[in-house]
Amino acid sequence: MMRPLIKDISSKLLDFILPPQCINCTTSVLQQGGLCADCWEKINFISKPFCSLCGFPFNISIENENICAPCARKSPLFARARAAIYYNDASKPMILRFKHADALHITPLFAEWLYQAGHDLFPQAEYLVPTPLHWSRLVYRGYNQAALLSQKLSKKTKIPHLPDLLERTRRTPPQGELTSKEREKNVSNAFKLNKKYKQLIRDKHILLIDDVFTSGATVQACTKILKKSGAKQIDILTLAKVIKPKI
Repeated sequence: MMRPLIKDISSKLLDFILPPQCINCTTSVLQQGGLCADCWEKINFISKPFCSLCGFPFNISIENENICAPCARKSPLFARARAAIYYNDASKPMILRFKHADALHITPLFAEWLYQAGHDLFPQAEYLVPTPLHWSRLVYRGYNQAALLSQKLSKKTKIPHLPDLLERTRRTPPQGELTSKEREKNVSNAFKLNKKYKQLIRDKHILLIDDVFTSGATVQACTKILKKSGAKQIDILTLAKVIKPKI
């Protein structure tokens, strides 16, 4: 009885001392971890119709499931990819704050968006696996943002979360400013499977969790390792997706 009351009082006291701010623009809001009305209107959520493989949104109405031209030319290693929002000028500030500025109070909102975006992936998923950070970057940052999202999703979906299934074998330069080809080379042979899970994932459906899907190089590299290690199917769920015109 007392613990919830103490928690509620502590929360209200914190809000009084440090008034809640929009996670994107720092405007005052009603509660921690929320968006102001202006920022909410600017966030672009990804919805159907989109490519049934990579999740790229189509700008025309399509009745049946379809795939985009690049996926038609060469299918990705993973089975399906879904993302919650567009990665653009509106969403970039809060995502970077989440990744690099200890804005962990954003985690519940982002996890809820992922939960909505991944509704068609969860029924088959047997394990949730976050993309890993190199140990040196993890020590410097103090947390793996993909693992935080995966953990929250695990609690909501009851799907087991394996934060250490994949390991990053070398520290790679940030992907942000690299071309697609450079991204592929950058993460080539950068991951390995934690050997203690080799038998566990055999013939299993894995749902890989990450923050941003840009070229797909990171999740493709992780998928390659998982399939090589015996996983049956790998799906991808990311918070945001970079949307560039496809030809």
